[in-house]
Amino acid sequence: MKTALQYDHYFNYQEITDILHEFAEKNPDSARLISIGKTTEGREMWVLEITNTAEGDFDDKPAYMAIGHVHAGEVTGSMCAMYLADVLLNNQEEEQVASLLKNSTFYIMPRPVADGSEYYLTHPDMIRSINVPYPFESEMPGLVPADLDGDGVIRNMIVKTPFGVWKKDPQDSRLLIRRQADETEGDFYNVYSEGMINDYDGVHISPAPQKYGLDLNRNYPMNWNPEYKQPGGGMYPGQVIESRNLIEWISTRRNLVSTIIFHTFGGMYLYPPAGIPAAQADQKDQEMFKAFMKIAKEETGYHQLRIKDDFLGIDSKAPANGSLDDYLYHGNGVFCHSVETWNLAEQCGMVPEYPKPKKLSEEDETENQRKLLEWTDNNGLNRFYKEWTEFDHPQLGKVEIGGPDKKYLLQNPPVQFLMQEVEKHTRYILRHARTMPHLVFSQTTTEKLADGLYKVEAVLGNTGFMPTYATSEFLNLKLARDIEVTLEGAEIADGKKTQKIGQLEGFASVKANYSFFGPSTFETSPLQKKICWYVHGEEGTAVTLTAESQKAGKAQVEVTLK
Repeated sequence: MKTALQYDHYFNYQEITDILHEFAEKNPDSARLISIGKTTEGREMWVLEITNTAEGDFDDKPAYMAIGHVHAGEVTGSMCAMYLADVLLNNQEEEQVASLLKNSTFYIMPRPVADGSEYYLTHPDMIRSINVPYPFESEMPGLVPADLDGDGVIRNMIVKTPFGVWKKDPQDSRLLIRRQADETEGDFYNVYSEGMINDYDGVHISPAPQKYGLDLNRNYPMNWNPEYKQPGGGMYPGQVIESRNLIEWISTRRNLVSTIIFHTFGGMYLYPPAGIPAAQADQKDQEMFKAFMKIAKEETGYHQLRIKDDFLGIDSKAPANGSLDDYLYHGNGVFCHSVETWNLAEQCGMVPEYPKPKKLSEEDETENQRKLLEWTDNNGLNRFYKEWTEFDHPQLGKVEIGGPDKKYLLQNPPVQFLMQEVEKHTRYILRHARTMPHLVFSQTTTEKLADGLYKVEAVLGNTGFMPTYATSEFLNLKLARDIEVTLEGAEIADGKKTQKIGQLEGFASVKANYSFFGPSTFETSPLQKKICWYVHGEEGTAVTLTAESQKAGKAQVEVTLK
């Protein structure tokens, strides 16, 4: 597909802002740029809305949302979101895109954590979400990461000591391997982050608590827990203005059906629930998620994991409370899922961490690091993996600094691999968005009963895979309103102008089975419903039928009395 942008570097906030404005200005009939509020430091939180407005307004269609990232350093996600917008706006003549924009709306938010990401892109430090000190207002005792050798990257630092548990691999000195239990002779090292030690006592080295510890994927209202139970969750849900703005905006988007949130890294698609085991979640929704994940597997090759059961581990003590995924799904009834982009393990041929093996052996871990080094060598990426280099540390004396660029090799792909990441996830989204509900008037008839009296009959259907209420969780939340069908243009002789018809299932609900006698289908719930009006009017009068659904959008048809 055609694109207008070059994906040869990670965009900063101003670049994203300028590009989004240009997209909106060049596409006035299909794009609208809004801000849902400002960040802590005053940057706008941009959302680009995209649809074919000639076929209906933004709010009158089922909506698909792409959120670039909620963790500041996971900037691959913002590039995926920008690529999605680029493809949608520059391929509107293509049948697949034209059909999507006719029937649906896209909300694209490339960078909701603009402050933290700008910090990440302009400083050597790693950062979780936002550059506001938390939970401590000042730096605490311990080793604080810093770029000591001035190469712009915070790497690893090895300190030679008889108490060390690592040694250099004789085959490749860049690789550290574990010291054996009976080894007493040789050079041994302990490994730390490159940095300085606050309140150093001359003996002990331990990491200081993270300076910027807030996690915007733990600060949402659903299943939120305080810091002592959920590190990074903040003092209360929505404490951070970025979270609060998103909470408030989402609460007004009743046409929001599906959301994808980008993260890095690992090569996997993750779906709720995050706070409870999947066995306690709505099983109909779980089956729907599995159908979407099948598409994700076909387009990306990534693993598909339930957040609580498969990713964290059903018995894991590491919680994921207050996540945006759970807030969107359990709190708003939206099909929300996340993708961990950049599958470095697959690139290098490593033994993957997910789906979780019982435990990688020490030999597997060593071999994985060896494969990483071989891959960087073979792909001309040596600048991302530095040889151990001596450095005079102000506190520790002679140390050696080296190892990987954690930001742009491990956490995010080197830019020469960026295009393959952004392209594959857009392929998936273009297919996934087609599963949303879609209202159509499949039949309309009029019958003359007497002079000036007519019967108007219509069949309204949902041709989408999803039901008109999207998730069963939306029903459970008591948020779903009945579909309303209204007749305009003639006087009602009997009954109501606007009729409520409940909900319509999607074709996901049709039971499809194979047997000895071949395939069969069985409709368990209605995908179509018939509506009837009796009206006064003159022959030849045009009347308009309009169906409206919160999540399935609007359908309209004109019929002539005859």
